[in-house]
Amino acid sequence: MPLKCLLISDSSGIPFYSRQFDFEGINDALLSGLLSAVGTIGKTLFNQDIATITFGENLQPSNTSKIIVISRDFFAIKKQIFFVFFYHGNHNMKQLRQLATTIFMETKQSLRDQSPEATQLREKINKIIELKFNGLRGW
Repeated sequence: MPLKCLLISDSSGIPFYSRQFDFEGINDALLSGLLSAVGTIGKTLFNQDIATITFGENLQPSNTSKIIVISRDFFAIKKQIFFVFFYHGNHNMKQLRQLATTIFMETKQSLRDQSPEATQLREKINKIIELKFNGLRGW
């Protein structure tokens, strides 16, 4: 089961959603704050958005763990949403991008809000995952 966890947060470090598939003990607020800081440093030093953080010695892609970040922007309000995938082994970027885009498009109004209704947002994203991405854990 390569996908361990999905976290959705904004660039200021506020977590909106998390779902653990095969992962224990993650602190959503701490992690989204860390990603916000890493994203800011990357943007400042390299003028690039965060994309992938790899853990392990990269001997073989199937033995590494990764944090993959896909960002989507609200240009009018200068807000960025991070879709963070915790992965072990090989991954399919096309599927991850498709999931991030689908969630973004179908929850855009809620994510635009400064503090969206958490329970309603969680239910909507869970429904998207269950209906459209049922095989998510096996990716």
